Amino acid sequence: MKVFEGTPKNDWGEKVNFIDENNVFVGYDMGQSCCEHAEWFVADEIKRKMPCEKDRSNSEGLESYRFDPEFFEQPTYLEYEDMDGNALDSGEMAVFRMTDGENEKFLHLFNCHNGYYDHGFTMKIGDEMKREGYL
Repeated sequence: MKVFEGTPKNDWGEKVNFIDENNVFVGYDMGQSCCEHAEWFVADEIKRKMPCEKDRSNSEGLESYRFDPEFFEQPTYLEYEDMDGNALDSGEMAVFRMTDGENEKFLHLFNCHNGYYDHGFTMKIGDEMKREGYL
């Protein structure tokens, strides 16, 4: 699995792309608009709380992981708050399973917001659209 994040130098804006060795691609647009917090993180299990701060502590060593293209979950009960710890009106999350054959990890894409802004995500296998939506 390779992770490509947008920077001011590469002109991708605030996008992140994940691509595994089987050409399975997950992309997410995290461009901030106002009172929201769009991010991603990796965990050993499906989480229901969206972190207030950027947490990439579990995203190292993903090189041998591949997506399970059949697994997708959008948890319905979530806890969400902004970067200052204040509760927001809504939030959504998309979860993708990754495995290295023995272990599994879960990629979480999320957006905590006040109901006005959303962010698009896609999952493709080669050129075939597998899943797309908005958080």
